[in-house]
Amino acid sequence: MYSHSQHGIAAEHNGVDMLVTAHTPGENPLSLAVQRAAQLHGLLLMASEHGAVSLEAVDLEQGTWESLLSLATWLAHETQVLSELALLQSQTVQPD
Repeated sequence: MYSHSQHGIAAEHNGVDMLVTAHTPGENPLSLAVQRAAQLHGLLLMASEHGAVSLEAVDLEQGTWESLLSLATWLAHETQVLSELALLQSQTVQPD
């Protein structure tokens, strides 16, 4: 197994498995979900501005679009997981 960490990011590679984690002190699942949702919003806003047919030649290349969509998918998934974790935590903290 190989591992490396720097600036709060740790990566471990073991055979075909890769694990990447981020240490975010002072954050909670809901605050991270809000950050990821804001990042996703900004990314999609930028994509919509450059994706619309316009008079300017600012169209992005196919590879750039694929990378952008891949990042948007990742951010959406991370937002979903963090939101679900925040919900689970709130359900265990609240009395019945």
